Amino acid sequence: MIMRLLILACVLVLPRWAFALDIQSVKSDSGIEIWLVENHVNPIVSVAFGFKGGSGFDPDGKEGLAKLASGLLDEGAGDIDSETFQKRLTDRGIDFSFDAGLDDFTGRVRFLREDRDEAAQLLGLALTAPRFDAEPVERIRNALLIEIAQDESDPDSVAGRHMEEMVLGSHPYSRPANGTAASMNSITADDLRQFARQRFVRSRLHISIVGDVSAEEARRFVHEAFGSLPQDAALPDMPPIAPSKNGRTRVVDFQVPQAVVQFAQPGIPRSDPDFFSAYLVNYVLGGGGFSARLMEEVREKRGLVYGIGTGLWTFDAGGLVAGQFQTDPGRVAEAIDIVRTEWQRMASEGPTQQELDDAKTYLLGYYPRNFTSTMSTARVLRELQIENLGIDYVTRRQKEIAAVTIEDARRAAKRLFDASQLTFVVVGPADQIQLPGAEVVKTPAQN
Repeated sequence: MIMRLLILACVLVLPRWAFALDIQSVKSDSGIEIWLVENHVNPIVSVAFGFKGGSGFDPDGKEGLAKLASGLLDEGAGDIDSETFQKRLTDRGIDFSFDAGLDDFTGRVRFLREDRDEAAQLLGLALTAPRFDAEPVERIRNALLIEIAQDESDPDSVAGRHMEEMVLGSHPYSRPANGTAASMNSITADDLRQFARQRFVRSRLHISIVGDVSAEEARRFVHEAFGSLPQDAALPDMPPIAPSKNGRTRVVDFQVPQAVVQFAQPGIPRSDPDFFSAYLVNYVLGGGGFSARLMEEVREKRGLVYGIGTGLWTFDAGGLVAGQFQTDPGRVAEAIDIVRTEWQRMASEGPTQQELDDAKTYLLGYYPRNFTSTMSTARVLRELQIENLGIDYVTRRQKEIAAVTIEDARRAAKRLFDASQLTFVVVGPADQIQLPGAEVVKTPAQN
């Protein structure tokens, strides 16, 4: 066992071949497409997979269902109880995990080449015959209930919940992915079994495999692990988001030394033709760390924050532009004014040629770092499949970023950024925060 773990630890990092990817599209006997990258230098195989249908699809009143399921799929399956299942994973050093996003339910498994059959068997059982026995269900449920309770006193989580409500309204994305205490306690083993039957189907499955495996071995692994899944099951359509365009500000009264400020406005989906132009512009404004305008104006020149950043949040149902910072409660108004000013200046003027060139240099140079291990490579390729970006995306991305002109960037900036649409949520002591016209609310924990 110790030797297996040592081997795994020593071979996680790939050599320089990583970015020169030869991605094969391989079909299993059951018709499942696999994106495969072979490398036979080290005896390790990483598999990343995902199913459309994440926490955004949890039924009303059962919020947290996908999250609870993600913690239970390695807790026994078929005729193998939880303790035995965990022991078989541990004895072979098989790394096994699942996660629930808004749109997708994902998993990963990493193993030594010689353990391929064992990994396939255990994964196949976990997906087709999960046990959901009472003891592990209650154990994982209780752990999640602790997280839910902790979120009530976490200012970042509080800000996020208010932002989702204000920007997304009643859209399924606005519901708590971890659930509430009431919804988590309402979930039964039958709910979990129904979840597995509905979500784990071949028609919504995406798989990437990277490492010491041939095309034929990859086919066999996928057939053994996923071939017994049903072909399809009905899943509701996710309605498009319609983010609020009415810029509002809410102060959530909360006794913390540093106020947490989140802000957002409508964005664009990943499929939008202007995505790369917007991606570069966002880097210049708030995505580029110490080189970004907001960091320069809010931190370097005025010392209002330790850090501030923005990002393009893209979902199947739409997108947002969002950011966050923390600051002294008495200086929140000043910091927000600067964000609004820089937001509108970007809309009016766009980036300079030098800023655009610098953003390209960094983003083109940084991308290969996503491919430095078998698992990180498999996970990136899985996301490209899930987002339907095409098997040539790795090279096409670089060309498309390089091709963005200053005219493209300025057009995207004018189209995307609008300070009047910014919604702000401030979580901090309301009596120290001077924001005339802001809505002030209390959290239950503070009442």
